[in-house]
Amino acid sequence: MKAILLTFLTSLFLSQFMLAQNRETPLQAGDQIGISIAGIPPEEMVSIKNTYRIDGRGYISLLYLDQVKAAGLTASELARSIEGLYKSKEIYTRPSVNVSVDTNDPGGRVVFVNGEVVKVGQVPFRPGLTAAMALATAGGGTPYARLSKVKLIRGGQVIVILDLSKAEKPDGQTLLQPDDYLVIPD
Repeated sequence: MKAILLTFLTSLFLSQFMLAQNRETPLQAGDQIGISIAGIPPEEMVSIKNTYRIDGRGYISLLYLDQVKAAGLTASELARSIEGLYKSKEIYTRPSVNVSVDTNDPGGRVVFVNGEVVKVGQVPFRPGLTAAMALATAGGGTPYARLSKVKLIRGGQVIVILDLSKAEKPDGQTLLQPDDYLVIPD
């Protein structure tokens, strides 16, 4: 009975972890985003289509809307929010908004790689960044690294122990999120 319960809990945890891997990353203060809009007069479209930096409070300023909360939302949620605001304030009837995250922003997001790696420090985050890619960017493990016991820390919690000892191991394909920590023990 204990084995069945343990198997169930493990599969539940792993399924939730894998679901989180497929989600968009929430926006945060300091992110640079691109916004384009269709379904509005062309002269106003030009005024809105631009690159915006999310301020320290988590907001952006848009034409006719002033402050719009962006931090904590995904790009698609922000697009729906902007569309809804323009409609609810009866500014535009059928706006179609697209929000994209500037992945080439030098002041952007990072993943931290610590422990027994050649280059301890920050690795620039890009959508699709995997644990194996972050480890390789950090120069790989030192001779003392225990790559079969790599901790992935997210939000201050160890969420999973990864086996990055061989390139073909599936754990290497684990998608990372901004501000994740990979800790490689000795």
